[in-house]
Amino acid sequence: MAETCWSTHIVSDMTLSAGSRVHSDYLDVREPVFEGLQVIVSLSARLSASIDGQRPFDVADAGVYLVLAAGRHEGCDRFAPGTLQRYVKIGIDRQAAQRHGLDLERIAQAGGERLGTDAIIVRRQPLTPPLRAIASQILTCPLDGGLRDLYLAGKGLELTAIATSQALAAASRPAARRWSAGDIERLEQARALATAHAHAPLTLDQLARQVGVNVKKLTSGFRELFGTSVFGHVQEVRLAEAHRMLSTGAYSVSEVACHVGYAIPHFSTLFRKRFGLPPSQLGQG
Repeated sequence: MAETCWSTHIVSDMTLSAGSRVHSDYLDVREPVFEGLQVIVSLSARLSASIDGQRPFDVADAGVYLVLAAGRHEGCDRFAPGTLQRYVKIGIDRQAAQRHGLDLERIAQAGGERLGTDAIIVRRQPLTPPLRAIASQILTCPLDGGLRDLYLAGKGLELTAIATSQALAAASRPAARRWSAGDIERLEQARALATAHAHAPLTLDQLARQVGVNVKKLTSGFRELFGTSVFGHVQEVRLAEAHRMLSTGAYSVSEVACHVGYAIPHFSTLFRKRFGLPPSQLGQG
C-alpha cells in the first residue's frame, strides 16, 4: 500500500484532514461521525460509505459532500483497492459554526439524503473548479510549522465558505420548492457534467439523457434553480478558468483562448464583457 496522509487539529474552531492513498486491498475505516458540519471534498475516490450500519452509498467520482450530524454515530468507509483516493475533510462544530456566521439550519433546508432518525443529512454537490483548486492547494501545502497551520486554517475556511454558499443559495431559491428532491439531484448532476465537459460541451440531448430527464425539464429547471442557462453556465466556467490562467502570468492570451476553446477575437469580447477589462491586461499578450 502506498500512502501519504496526514491529519491535524488546526485551531479550536476547525479540524482538517487530507490525504492521498492507494490501497492494495479493500480497507475498512471506522470512526465516529463528526458532530456539526463536515465538508468533504473528494478529488478522486472509489469507496462505499455507511453510517450506523445502514445501507451504504457509493462514492465513485469527484464531488463535495456536506454532512450535518447531531448526536453520536459511527461511520464506516470501505475503500476499493488500486484506486487513488484523494480527499480533504473539514469539520466545524455547531458552536464554531455559530461564531463564524454559518447557519446550519438553513444549510439543512437545502436538502440531501436523510439518514437514521433524520439526525444526519448528507448533501452531495458538484466539485466546481474553485473548490477543486482550494482542495489541491491544501493537499500540496508548501509551508511548515506555524505558517502551515495558518495557511491551512485560511484555506479550510475559504473552502467551507464556498461549499456552504452553494447550499445556502439552493435553500434560498423559491423555485427549488417546485422540484422534487430527485429532480434537484438530477439537475445538480447535469450542472456537474456540464462543468466537467465545459471544454467540449455536451449537447442538451446528451446532457438530458445522461441524467435521466427530458430536454424541457433540463432547460427550465437549470435556469430556475441555477439562475442561468446550460450554455451560460458553460461559458462562465470557461471564462473563470481563463481568468485564473491569465492571472498567473504564465500563459499568453492566445494559449488561454485555445485552451478554453475560443477564437481570440470572440474570447477577447466575452472576457471584456465578463470582467470589464481586456485579457491582455492579465496575460502576456
